[in-house]
Amino acid sequence: MSGFLAMRDTLRDFFRKYDEITTPVLRFIASIIMFMSVNAMFGYSDLFDKGIVIFLLALICALVSNTVAVLVAGLVVFVNAMAVSKDVGVLFLIFFVLMYCMYMRMFPKCSYVLALVPILCMMHLYYAVPLIVVILAGAPGMVPTAFGVVLYYFSEYVRDAKDMQETATEEENFQAYSYIVEQLTKNKTMLVGMIIFAVVILITYIIYRLPIDYTWYISVAVGALCNIMFFLICGAATDIDVSAGSVILGTLLGAIFALVVQVCKSILDYSRKEIVQFEDDEYYYYVKAIPKYSMSAKKKNVRRMTSNDAAKPQQQKSGSAGSREKQKAADNTVQSRAAERMADIPSQRGTTNILATTRRND
Repeated sequence: MSGFLAMRDTLRDFFRKYDEITTPVLRFIASIIMFMSVNAMFGYSDLFDKGIVIFLLALICALVSNTVAVLVAGLVVFVNAMAVSKDVGVLFLIFFVLMYCMYMRMFPKCSYVLALVPILCMMHLYYAVPLIVVILAGAPGMVPTAFGVVLYYFSEYVRDAKDMQETATEEENFQAYSYIVEQLTKNKTMLVGMIIFAVVILITYIIYRLPIDYTWYISVAVGALCNIMFFLICGAATDIDVSAGSVILGTLLGAIFALVVQVCKSILDYSRKEIVQFEDDEYYYYVKAIPKYSMSAKKKNVRRMTSNDAAKPQQQKSGSAGSREKQKAADNTVQSRAAERMADIPSQRGTTNILATTRRND
């Protein structure tokens, strides 16, 4: 665990230090995945089959906000829907404008959930959606999750309408938009999934906000259990074909993803928990402080000791003792010479006085 935390802190420090470079690169990769998924679900226009077009669109989305990136993706879907028929394009435009006015303008930070949910459904991770969304967006992710589920089923019905339109005879007046609207309104699987996703996200988020220890792990476990129970019970009650193995496997994958993301975000050290109480003139405060695990990866120089290395300190000690004795003897020699010079000074002064007296007598 310590090695994982050290690597996590190193990567986090690197991304923070070079944020101006790493953030656009990550957004570019995510945009590439998003547009490739859009082509897989709505690949009706030849315009977006070219790699250079996808590259340019991803480059634009890497430099703008999440809301603008979702708008660009919506424009791509609109062009593909228009390639099927004009009424399908108008139907998608009405749906997208309604979604933008109802939610995206108020919660722009969660707009990426709208693109994430259809991708997860396309990857057969339908039952992992609520746990993944709640770890990334929290309770505000309920509404874009519902829109994302509708968009996924919309893509399925557009594909069916496209096939039916190609096989229809000239005498048949096939209207794609009426077929899509009818299928969406009668789809009990979609409606049940939207309700269960909203309930699981809300329950998980409420438990996460409780002031108890290990709250995030408890909330993920309870959310996963509720997700499995609700789908199995609602499937049996509404005669919806729900595979128990798919529900359990998808929910476990979502729970594992949520736990990994939480560990990457922070790990709390509950053994060092502190509760502080203080008051002022108006309020009395109860504060619970729980420190986070944080390890910085430091380079450690490991040196292997041998018998020769063990003998070196003793040699250094004996050598240092001999040098101190030599220095002491040298200091004594210098002091004795200085004393001799000081003793010769009076005799020199007396000789100088005698010579001066003799010169005066002459």
